Amino acid sequence: DHIKTLVPEARVTVGHGQMSEQELERAILDFLDGEYDVLVSTSIIETGVDIPSVNTLIVHDADKMGLSQLYQLRGRVGRSNRIAYAYFTYQRDKVLNEVAEKRLQASKEFTELGSGVKIARRDLSIRGAGNLLGAE
Repeated sequence: DHIKTLVPEARVTVGHGQMSEQELERAILDFLDGEYDVLVSTSIIETGVDIPSVNTLIVHDADKMGLSQLYQLRGRVGRSNRIAYAYFTYQRDKVLNEVAEKRLQASKEFTELGSGVKIARRDLSIRGAGNLLGAE
């Protein structure tokens, strides 16, 4: 409803994980076919959805997401020769914790094609390597 208030002429559809597989597929296919201008979705579109005509992505509460998740979401746009935009937003008055700030800064810093390895290295430095083997 918020989008319809901002852009009344926009044709909006929704896609999320609580929908049946058929409903979700229908929403995405209808969006692909141009029946809708805007797809409001959860991070379910993070992988497996390739819509070259999409050139703008807006991520709400991006500070709550992991760095690799932000990278995957950003990869949903810019899959054609059109200029693409990815906006990562968070609440206006929110003070970001250090980890969230580092994740968003890395997303801003590594924008070139093929920066996945750099993102992975930065994510490792932010989160730490953990302890796969050992006493813990």
